[in-house]
Amino acid sequence: MTVWDRKATAGDFRERGFEGIVILDGEGRNSHCSGFMYSNGYKDGRELAEWVLSPGVDTSLYVTIPFYRPDGKQRDQAQASFSSVPDSYYRGWIDGVLSIDNSDLRGFYWSYESCLQTGNYGKNVSEEFIQSLHDYVHGHGEELMWIPATGNRGVTYLDDPSFCAIQSLAGYFDYIFVQPNYYQNSTLNEKYGTVPYTYQKLIEKVEWIDNMPGNVSIEMEVDRSILYNYISRTHIEENFREPLIERCGPRFTHECLIQYTCDAKEIAFHYLKAQKDVLNRKYKDLAYYFSVDLRVIDEMKGFSRRLGEAYV
Repeated sequence: MTVWDRKATAGDFRERGFEGIVILDGEGRNSHCSGFMYSNGYKDGRELAEWVLSPGVDTSLYVTIPFYRPDGKQRDQAQASFSSVPDSYYRGWIDGVLSIDNSDLRGFYWSYESCLQTGNYGKNVSEEFIQSLHDYVHGHGEELMWIPATGNRGVTYLDDPSFCAIQSLAGYFDYIFVQPNYYQNSTLNEKYGTVPYTYQKLIEKVEWIDNMPGNVSIEMEVDRSILYNYISRTHIEENFREPLIERCGPRFTHECLIQYTCDAKEIAFHYLKAQKDVLNRKYKDLAYYFSVDLRVIDEMKGFSRRLGEAYV
């Protein structure tokens, strides 16, 4: 994580209004995996904790529980209660992280983002496993967080437990921040067909989230596609819904790039606007995804301030 040309510090996050940091690893693909036994999980978890849990950060930290290995396969089975499996990698990972004494550690983040989880079209995870994960983490006085992705699924799919397990698993997490994935997707799949992912469709998704228990809110999503210096240098968007080359290629003029960043910021601002339109307020607890540069947050704070709103 950077801010301008230097590595970001916990103080940089606090200055921007953030109360905690979630330490991610690409669902496990970007952290070390030495094997699949308890001892491997302990070693790998402790290794990551030694690297990220610096003393005196004075910011709440949530450490990932990796689902995948770097080769894309699962690290361990997630069907049975891992407390009943003597050599559970996941139990070893949690114990390894907890072996590093750090008062800033507040809990763990379940890194498998798919909203399918236990659904008929996923079934990579069982409810028994998630419950045991919750019980084990809580047994150590820590919290459990999940940030599930809804992708390009519309509400007609999200209401079907075969395609979305957020509702059935909500009670096992202290915090759930649902990814609307509106910033990334320009179309949405409903059971009646594919439709444009319009602002009204975002409203529908926020209304759907608002009918969840009180521990469920949303993730604000944006990335470096809003930074002129980034797209003018790379000539490629990060994960924004509209390909930069289709809008501004092949010349990539200054005027086109500036307008592109403005449009991307407006789409990101819709997350805040939708909350106001549905709830008449922002959610009390929000997660923020902004790629790897805190300048993205600075840009969105400035953009939102000009519209009379506070982004963070």
